[in-house]
Amino acid sequence: MVGVQGIGSIPEPANPRQAQGRASGFDAAGAEARDEVRISPAAQEAASVARLLEEAERQAEVRAERIAEVKASLERGTYKLQEVVLQVAARVSRYVRELGRQGV
Repeated sequence: MVGVQGIGSIPEPANPRQAQGRASGFDAAGAEARDEVRISPAAQEAASVARLLEEAERQAEVRAERIAEVKASLERGTYKLQEVVLQVAARVSRYVRELGRQGV
């Protein structure tokens, strides 16, 4: 029987039967071997930051588009003043309620 003696400088495994058992998905004790991937907390945080940056860039683009729309409306004189008045009134009302809760 002819066998491979090694590839380049990589020798054959010391115990071929043990290597075959691992290749089939079982460890030496016969228990099923499982691969695991663990992502470090630093890598998880980096991924979270990357997602937040992507979202911020997307929102900046949307905001720039909205600013351009409003600017064009103001120049045409078609901006909805009533809508602005209602939004400002709602925000002032919220602010006044917060002051009341704080006892100011």
